Amino acid sequence: YTGANPMTAEDIAEQIFWVASLPPHLNINRLELMPVSQSFAGFQVAREG
Repeated sequence: YTGANPMTAEDIAEQIFWVASLPPHLNINRLELMPVSQSFAGFQVAREG
């Protein structure tokens, strides 16, 4: 993954905090995180340089 910009532990921690901070009447059924350098179709990696 040289040249790719991966997610960090801080990125994931921020999302966990966001979910935990939502009002109790809301439900998260699905949450999918991926870096913008990774495409959805075929999961290709966009490298810098």
